[in-house]
Amino acid sequence: MIAWKTWREARWLTLLYAILLEAGVIVSVLMWPWLRDQAPALAKLAPAQFIRRWVEGITSPDADAAYGAYMALQLFFKGVNVVGLCFAVVFGALLVARERENHTLEFLLARPLSRSRILWARFWVLGTALVVPILLTSWSAIPLSWTIDENLPFGTVTIGAVYNALFCVLFFAVSALFSVRARTQLQVVAVVGAIAVFEVSLYFVQEIRNTSVFRLSDYDVYAPILAGNLGLGRLFVTRGVWLLTASVAAYAIADRCFAKAKL
Repeated sequence: MIAWKTWREARWLTLLYAILLEAGVIVSVLMWPWLRDQAPALAKLAPAQFIRRWVEGITSPDADAAYGAYMALQLFFKGVNVVGLCFAVVFGALLVARERENHTLEFLLARPLSRSRILWARFWVLGTALVVPILLTSWSAIPLSWTIDENLPFGTVTIGAVYNALFCVLFFAVSALFSVRARTQLQVVAVVGAIAVFEVSLYFVQEIRNTSVFRLSDYDVYAPILAGNLGLGRLFVTRGVWLLTASVAAYAIADRCFAKAKL
């Protein structure tokens, strides 16, 4: 019952989320033929070293490598990292803060279930709503690429999408932690949004960008994945395990806080 109630609350938001992701995929694929011709001129305008690496990737003489580098940038680094993280925060705010703000939390907790089961029922539904659109829209880039005579391997796209989804789940878990303590949804969005903006600001400063969490989910991760040079096993051992550990830790703290939280 709680899972179904949660889905009814989030279904239209999930649809909007999926539409925005898919729109980004379509635009990215259709712009590639134009950008491919303009890339040499754009290379001269790249100001930072890491941005020049992006341009070098999409101007590779190997057509498949160039398209893979372009989609690594557009599909995952720019697309899901932006839209996915925004909705991860919104879904996190829905988790508990919305119930508290609408004065319906006491009715939710009146059910003959422990607080841990209630939190988990809402968390997995909203987490699924966050992850599934990432997979579906990423896979849609494969047949869309055929329309411009390009190809994306299903395996590498899936690995990239799963890893990107795991990165979004981290922000969802952190948002859940703030949601169980916040009085309003706006507080959750403001706090986690501020954290994300701060991390982005670190990322775009060359000297300190390695301290940003976005180094775990940037072009230098997704380009090797789509090129077939970074497999799932090595990806998980070197990066995925840290995202998973941090997500589990954030959820565990949220669960403990929710158990003691006042209405």
